[in-house]
Amino acid sequence: MLATSALGNAGAVSSGLQPAGGLSRLVDSIVFPPYVRSQQHERRVRPALAVLFRIAVGPHGDYYAHRFVEFERRGRAGPSWNWAAFCLQPVWAFYRRLWGYGIACALLALLGALAFTAFEFPRGDYALLWWGCAALCCWLFPAVICAVFANALYYRRVRRWVQRAESHSRSAEAAAKRLLQRRPADALQAVLLGTGILLCAGSLAGSRLQIAYHAHTMRAALEQVIAAVRPLQRQVEDGWLRSRAIPQQPDYRAVRASPAYGLIDAVDVNGRNGRVRIDLGGAMPELEGRSILLAPAVDAWQKVHWLCVPIDIPAAYLPASCDADLRQ
Repeated sequence: MLATSALGNAGAVSSGLQPAGGLSRLVDSIVFPPYVRSQQHERRVRPALAVLFRIAVGPHGDYYAHRFVEFERRGRAGPSWNWAAFCLQPVWAFYRRLWGYGIACALLALLGALAFTAFEFPRGDYALLWWGCAALCCWLFPAVICAVFANALYYRRVRRWVQRAESHSRSAEAAAKRLLQRRPADALQAVLLGTGILLCAGSLAGSRLQIAYHAHTMRAALEQVIAAVRPLQRQVEDGWLRSRAIPQQPDYRAVRASPAYGLIDAVDVNGRNGRVRIDLGGAMPELEGRSILLAPAVDAWQKVHWLCVPIDIPAAYLPASCDADLRQ
């Protein structure tokens, strides 16, 4: 019976027929489902490597070992999120003995302060908006950058530790013992160094931000002063447009009604050339006794343009309207 069945199957195969019992022919190929084929190219991670990652990391080893194993499967370390690095950037880096990364995170805050103060903030006295933008540049953006790249950098450091331990050991157990001999984290140094560098960076960035904010308030105040005398400029423009003459008795009531008039000590319109002179008062001690001169100029089409000429006013306090022609 066995010989007859075997011969029958062989005959069925040779004749191209499917044998009884539902078995496929020998010439058919097996096709795996798509989800199986997609996993055939994934890198396999040794179970011992995950254990060595946990030992090398120390505290919260499961959290980092899971992410490091994913990096191993992908063959590269990519961006991810680390809440500890986001909240306490240099402190976390020093706790994990990433000295260079901790210093870099602290320097990012200083670079953010330098970048923010290098650009002039939009006009207006918006204290809350100004400090909000300063917080974005000096804290939020640097914190996000440190948090996104923290796991990848820490993975490379831990991977080197594990490779060094394995290269000097004959087995995974010996490598694990070697890793246990080192301190994976240092809380005391993290608190001392992290707090010190945060205070140092905060003092440097804070002083620069205070100077920049003071200059911003001065620019905003001078913008208000220039806007307050705009009615006098219109009178000069209208007089020149109608009769090619400068008004000899300008109306100062609109200027005195302006809220910014409290910053002005005196204002005068020159009857010969139409220049508007603004003398600043004691409301701004840094600028008391200094002046702003608004000089009219006529182009070829007899259109009046205004030039802002500051007198003894520091360049850091000059508003944008005094850096170019006042085209009104």
